[in-house]
Amino acid sequence: MTIRGEDLLLSGAWILGAGSFIDAIGQTRQSLTHSDLGKDLIIKGNGIEAFGNSLQAIGRTKLFKPERELAQIYSIFGAWLEAAGNSTNAVGVSIELNGAEEEGTKIDALGSGVQGLGAAFEAVGAFLEVDSSYRALAITGNSLISLGSFLAAIGNIYNLNEKSVIGERFLLVSSWIVVIGAFILIHAITLEVEHIEQEKHEGNPKHGNGNAYPYSYNNY
Repeated sequence: MTIRGEDLLLSGAWILGAGSFIDAIGQTRQSLTHSDLGKDLIIKGNGIEAFGNSLQAIGRTKLFKPERELAQIYSIFGAWLEAAGNSTNAVGVSIELNGAEEEGTKIDALGSGVQGLGAAFEAVGAFLEVDSSYRALAITGNSLISLGSFLAAIGNIYNLNEKSVIGERFLLVSSWIVVIGAFILIHAITLEVEHIEQEKHEGNPKHGNGNAYPYSYNNY
């Protein structure tokens, strides 16, 4: 069975949102207790986020159109970068839990920086898209994820310089900024998928069950 690109794109967005929420819960527990409590959730959350970003990258690759080449290359590359950043975060926090705290924090900071760069690429990709109902939301969502990720990298740098109080504040705030960005992105991608379905319906009126918006909020 072939999975459609739009299915991967939307599934990836929801999985990314779930992962970012789990990560933020873990980060909140860690920051409020000033302990390793919550690190297990941070690891799981980042792993889930990496999977979601990978699905989005694969989905956009399957939906690739030559007339939108530049915008799509930015978005696909950005999604893979985000997946790599999340995976690096998970590795870094795992190393911290195993006792090598300084080394793990450095890797975690690197991962957050890579994730921020990836989200920035995706924001540029959205900016280069033709004007649409979802373009501004996609730019906003990806920009917030990028901002949150870079703030997390700064928080880890503060922790490395033994300024853990301000470092944990940065990490706490940044995790929830990423959650907000991820859920804005879910709305943007839902609208984008509706647009893709509409284009398919207009190109082939007999396509599917005649419903141009199978993912519309109105159907739930």
